[in-house]
Amino acid sequence: MANENRKELIAAIHKEQIMKAAEQLFLTKGYRQTTIDDISAASSYSRRTIYAYFLNKEDLLYQIVEKGLHLLKDEIEQALYNNQDFFITYQNICKAMNRYQNECPISMEQVNHSQPIHTSESASMKHIYELGNEINQLLVHFLELGQQQGIVRKDMIPLLSVYILWSSISSLLTLVQTKGNYITKACSISEEELLDYGYNQILNSILETKRS
Repeated sequence: MANENRKELIAAIHKEQIMKAAEQLFLTKGYRQTTIDDISAASSYSRRTIYAYFLNKEDLLYQIVEKGLHLLKDEIEQALYNNQDFFITYQNICKAMNRYQNECPISMEQVNHSQPIHTSESASMKHIYELGNEINQLLVHFLELGQQQGIVRKDMIPLLSVYILWSSISSLLTLVQTKGNYITKACSISEEELLDYGYNQILNSILETKRS
C-alpha cells in the first residue's frame, strides 16, 4: 500500500510539471501552435512519459481546464459555507474568480469560449461541463439566499443572473488585466479600488437597494 501511494504521489508530481509547462506554452504560443515536442522540451519529460499520463494534447488541455474548475469550485464552496453575510460572501466569490483568472488562465479562457455540449463530446469534456454546472448551482444557491434575506431582487431569475454575473465579472477582470495600468493612473486609484468599484457596480444590478 505504501509503495502504491508513493507511486501515485510521484505520478501526480510528474503530471503537474507537464501540465504547468503545457499551460505556459498554450498561453505564449497558443494551443494550436503548441506541439507535444514543444511540451516535451519545456517540461524536460520525454514524449513517451507525456503519453503515459495523457492520451494526447487535447486530453492535456482538458485536464488543465478541469483542475482550474476544481480549484474555483472549492473556493466558492468555502465562501458559501463560512456563514458570513451576503456581501462578504460576494466579495470572496469575486476574489475566487480573480484568482481563477490569474492562476488558471487557460481554464478560464476555455470555459468562457466553449460551446454548449453535444452528445458526441468526449467523457472528459462532459465532466468539465458537469463541473461548470455544479459551480453554477452553487452560485444559484447564493443568489436564492440573497432573495430569501430580502437583499436580492425578487423578480431576478437566479440561473439567468448567474450567467450574466459570470460574464460581467469575467469582463471586468479582463479589463483590469489589459487596461488596468491606464485606468488606475487616469482615475488616480489602485487596482484593488478599481476592482471593488466594478464588483459593486455589478452587484447593484441585482440588489433591492443599491449600495454606494
